[in-house]
Amino acid sequence: MTAIAKRRFGADEAEAGPAHGNTSLLLFESLPNLAGVPDIFAALTEHESKQVMAAGESIRFAPSDLLFRQGDPHRGIFILRDGIVRSLYSAPNGREITLANWTPGNFVGGPDIFGEAPHVWSGVGVKSGEAIRLPGPVVRRLMSEIPNFAIGLVQGLAYKGKCYSSLLQMLGTRSVVERLALLLLNLTTLKGVESENAIVIADMPSHEELAAMVGATRQWVSINIEKFRKRGLIEIGDRRLVILRHDALRAIAGC
Repeated sequence: MTAIAKRRFGADEAEAGPAHGNTSLLLFESLPNLAGVPDIFAALTEHESKQVMAAGESIRFAPSDLLFRQGDPHRGIFILRDGIVRSLYSAPNGREITLANWTPGNFVGGPDIFGEAPHVWSGVGVKSGEAIRLPGPVVRRLMSEIPNFAIGLVQGLAYKGKCYSSLLQMLGTRSVVERLALLLLNLTTLKGVESENAIVIADMPSHEELAAMVGATRQWVSINIEKFRKRGLIEIGDRRLVILRHDALRAIAGC
């Protein structure tokens, strides 16, 4: 097992916070449409799993470690065994948007899985973990030799297609404040716990993380989170958020 080179993504990259549950964190309209998080290894027999593991390289990564950089030559895909990796796109003007935070079972490094084009976005560690790196030629060979691996990879690509389609729909049809309200609602679905007519979200993502998800600045998110608090919609403190008026947030989100 090797550790990935300690390249950091940008001087201002914040140290990552806690995990966001077992479901990938992203903007979505309806969670059932994104149900069934794929796990490439789940469909493999023990022998097939050993074949895939032997064909790849085990990589350890820490928060803010760069697995691959937008524009760099393709180094392969990374199947997540543990930890969380953020996919993000950097525009020429320097602005960034988070595509998703991917959890174990998913792979990162696409959409080109055969290594025939440069990476179109970057992958950065959020929570320490392990991934299996498979170069493009190895992926092609494994797909031809192990049908279950090919099926798992296609299922993973289909899941990502739905995720990115959902993100595009949100960016194209909702205002920034609507997207922020919707993201908070998504968090209640993914990791909220009901408590006395409220929904508690522990280990709340930072304002920087929320801003990267909705396509805004950290300052804008902080200002609007405070507006939500003053209106009595939420309570906040110590990376803990309590949703007090779920229906009001749904109205803001245009649900």
